[in-house]
Amino acid sequence: MLLVILCVTVLPFAFASINTTCLPSKEVDALREIGRKLGKDWDFERDPCRDWEISSIGERENNVTCIAEPNSTICHVVSINLQGQSLPGILPPELVNLPYLQNLELNRNRLSGTIPPAWGFMERIVNIALLANRLNGSIPQELGNIRTLKSLSVEDNMMYGAIPHELGNLTSIERL
Repeated sequence: MLLVILCVTVLPFAFASINTTCLPSKEVDALREIGRKLGKDWDFERDPCRDWEISSIGERENNVTCIAEPNSTICHVVSINLQGQSLPGILPPELVNLPYLQNLELNRNRLSGTIPPAWGFMERIVNIALLANRLNGSIPQELGNIRTLKSLSVEDNMMYGAIPHELGNLTSIERL
Protein backbone atom coordinates (compact mmCIF):
# COMPACT_ATOMS: atom_id res chain seq x y z
CA MET A 1 0.00 0.00 0.00
CA LEU A 2 2.83 2.39 0.86
CA LEU A 3 4.41 1.80 -2.57
CA VAL A 4 1.14 2.63 -4.33
CA ILE A 5 0.83 5.83 -2.28
CA LEU A 6 4.43 6.78 -3.09
CA CYS A 7 3.97 6.08 -6.78
CA VAL A 8 0.73 8.06 -6.96
CA THR A 9 2.03 11.05 -5.00
CA VAL A 10 5.20 11.36 -7.05
CA LEU A 11 3.49 10.91 -10.42
CA PRO A 12 5.14 13.87 -12.17
CA PHE A 13 8.55 12.79 -10.95
CA ALA A 14 8.46 9.00 -11.08
CA PHE A 15 6.14 8.30 -14.03
CA ALA A 16 3.68 6.21 -12.10
CA SER A 17 -0.01 5.83 -11.63
CA ILE A 18 -2.32 3.27 -10.10
CA ASN A 19 -2.02 -0.15 -11.78
CA THR A 20 1.19 0.76 -13.63
CA THR A 21 4.86 0.34 -12.98
CA CYS A 22 6.98 2.84 -11.11
CA LEU A 23 10.46 3.89 -12.22
CA PRO A 24 12.70 4.73 -9.23
CA SER A 25 13.43 8.44 -8.87
CA LYS A 26 17.17 7.84 -9.27
CA GLU A 27 16.53 6.40 -12.74
CA VAL A 28 14.12 9.23 -13.60
CA ASP A 29 16.78 11.80 -12.67
CA ALA A 30 19.37 9.88 -14.69
CA LEU A 31 17.09 9.81 -17.76
CA ARG A 32 16.51 13.56 -17.49
CA GLU A 33 20.25 14.26 -17.47
CA ILE A 34 20.99 11.65 -20.15
CA GLY A 35 18.37 13.18 -22.44
CA ARG A 36 19.74 16.67 -21.84
CA LYS A 37 23.32 15.65 -22.65
CA LEU A 38 22.37 13.62 -25.72
CA GLY A 39 20.23 16.44 -27.08
CA LYS A 40 17.15 14.20 -26.88
CA ASP A 41 13.81 15.85 -26.17
CA TRP A 42 11.97 13.26 -24.08
CA ASP A 43 8.40 13.81 -22.84
CA PHE A 44 8.67 13.41 -19.07
CA GLU A 45 4.93 13.74 -18.55
CA ARG A 46 4.52 10.18 -19.82
CA ASP A 47 5.78 6.92 -18.34
CA PRO A 48 8.91 5.75 -20.23
CA CYS A 49 8.18 2.19 -19.11
CA ARG A 50 4.78 2.18 -20.81
CA ASP A 51 4.02 5.25 -22.89
CA TRP A 52 7.12 6.54 -24.62
CA GLU A 53 6.98 6.22 -28.37
CA ILE A 54 8.66 3.06 -29.54
CA SER A 55 9.48 3.29 -33.19
CA SER A 56 11.67 1.82 -35.85
CA ILE A 57 11.66 3.47 -39.25
CA GLY A 58 14.40 2.27 -41.57
CA GLU A 59 17.66 2.78 -39.72
CA ARG A 60 16.10 5.14 -37.17
CA GLU A 61 15.43 3.67 -33.72
CA ASN A 62 13.74 5.40 -30.79
CA ASN A 63 13.36 2.94 -27.91
CA VAL A 64 13.71 2.98 -24.13
CA THR A 65 12.89 -0.43 -22.72
CA CYS A 66 12.02 -1.16 -19.10
CA ILE A 67 11.41 -4.43 -17.30
CA ALA A 68 9.38 -4.78 -14.11
CA GLU A 69 10.82 -6.58 -11.12
CA PRO A 70 9.11 -9.94 -10.51
CA ASN A 71 5.96 -9.57 -8.39
CA SER A 72 6.47 -5.82 -8.08
CA THR A 73 5.30 -2.51 -9.49
CA ILE A 74 8.90 -1.28 -9.70
CA CYS A 75 10.51 -1.25 -13.14
CA HIS A 76 14.02 -0.47 -14.39
CA VAL A 77 15.53 0.78 -17.65
CA VAL A 78 17.34 -2.11 -19.36
CA SER A 79 17.87 -0.76 -22.88
CA ILE A 80 18.31 2.57 -24.65
CA ASN A 81 18.31 2.45 -28.45
CA LEU A 82 18.52 5.85 -30.14
CA GLN A 83 19.96 5.25 -33.59
CA GLY A 84 20.02 7.41 -36.71
CA GLN A 85 18.57 10.52 -35.06
CA SER A 86 21.44 12.98 -35.63
CA LEU A 87 21.59 13.65 -31.89
CA PRO A 88 24.04 16.55 -31.32
CA GLY A 89 25.09 15.93 -27.73
CA ILE A 90 27.80 14.17 -25.77
CA LEU A 91 28.00 10.75 -24.12
CA PRO A 92 26.54 11.08 -20.61
CA PRO A 93 28.46 9.64 -17.65
CA GLU A 94 25.05 9.46 -15.90
CA LEU A 95 24.34 6.16 -17.65
CA VAL A 96 26.01 4.56 -14.61
CA ASN A 97 22.92 5.70 -12.66
CA LEU A 98 20.84 3.16 -14.59
CA PRO A 99 22.05 0.09 -12.68
CA TYR A 100 20.00 -2.40 -14.73
CA LEU A 101 21.08 -1.08 -18.15
CA GLN A 102 22.20 -3.94 -20.41
CA ASN A 103 22.00 -2.47 -23.91
CA LEU A 104 23.09 0.96 -25.18
CA GLU A 105 22.85 1.71 -28.89
CA LEU A 106 23.62 5.25 -30.05
CA ASN A 107 24.79 4.51 -33.61
CA ARG A 108 24.59 6.99 -36.50
CA ASN A 109 24.16 10.24 -34.57
CA ARG A 110 26.34 13.35 -34.27
CA LEU A 111 27.51 12.69 -30.73
CA SER A 112 30.91 14.19 -29.89
CA GLY A 113 33.42 14.13 -27.08
CA THR A 114 34.94 11.10 -25.41
CA ILE A 115 33.66 7.88 -23.88
CA PRO A 116 33.25 8.62 -20.15
CA PRO A 117 35.63 6.58 -17.95
CA ALA A 118 32.73 6.28 -15.46
CA TRP A 119 31.11 3.81 -17.85
CA GLY A 120 33.61 1.28 -16.51
CA PHE A 121 31.33 1.00 -13.48
CA MET A 122 28.23 -0.13 -15.41
CA GLU A 123 27.76 -3.52 -13.78
CA ARG A 124 25.25 -5.19 -16.11
CA ILE A 125 25.96 -3.66 -19.52
CA VAL A 126 26.29 -6.28 -22.26
CA ASN A 127 26.30 -4.18 -25.45
CA ILE A 128 27.68 -0.68 -26.14
CA ALA A 129 27.23 0.45 -29.77
CA LEU A 130 28.54 3.91 -30.69
CA LEU A 131 29.49 3.55 -34.34
CA ALA A 132 29.30 6.40 -36.85
CA ASN A 133 29.35 9.40 -34.52
CA ARG A 134 31.93 12.16 -33.99
CA LEU A 135 33.59 10.72 -30.90
CA ASN A 136 37.26 11.45 -30.26
CA GLY A 137 39.90 10.50 -27.75
CA SER A 138 40.80 6.94 -26.87
CA ILE A 139 38.88 4.04 -25.36
CA PRO A 140 39.07 4.48 -21.58
CA GLN A 141 40.96 1.74 -19.77
CA GLU A 142 38.15 1.64 -17.19
CA LEU A 143 35.96 -0.24 -19.69
CA GLY A 144 38.18 -3.21 -18.89
CA ASN A 145 36.29 -3.44 -15.55
CA ILE A 146 33.01 -4.48 -17.21
CA ARG A 147 32.89 -8.25 -16.77
CA THR A 148 29.48 -8.52 -18.48
CA LEU A 149 30.44 -6.67 -21.70
CA LYS A 150 30.04 -8.85 -24.81
CA SER A 151 30.13 -6.21 -27.55
CA LEU A 152 31.82 -2.81 -27.89
CA SER A 153 31.41 -1.04 -31.26
CA VAL A 154 33.17 2.29 -31.77
CA GLU A 155 34.11 2.20 -35.46
CA ASP A 156 33.59 5.16 -37.82
CA ASN A 157 34.43 7.81 -35.22
CA MET A 158 37.45 10.10 -34.84
CA MET A 159 39.02 8.12 -32.01
CA TYR A 160 42.75 7.59 -31.67
CA GLY A 161 45.28 5.82 -29.51
CA ALA A 162 46.07 2.24 -28.66
CA ILE A 163 43.47 -0.21 -27.43
CA PRO A 164 43.97 -0.28 -23.65
CA HIS A 165 45.66 -3.38 -22.27
CA GLU A 166 42.89 -3.53 -19.61
CA LEU A 167 40.37 -4.59 -22.28
CA GLY A 168 42.12 -7.96 -22.09
CA ASN A 169 40.21 -8.38 -18.79
CA LEU A 170 36.90 -8.56 -20.69
CA THR A 171 36.29 -12.27 -20.28
CA SER A 172 32.81 -12.15 -21.87
CA ILE A 173 33.77 -10.08 -24.93
CA GLU A 174 32.65 -11.48 -28.29
CA ARG A 175 32.91 -8.36 -30.49
CA LEU A 176 35.42 -5.51 -30.21
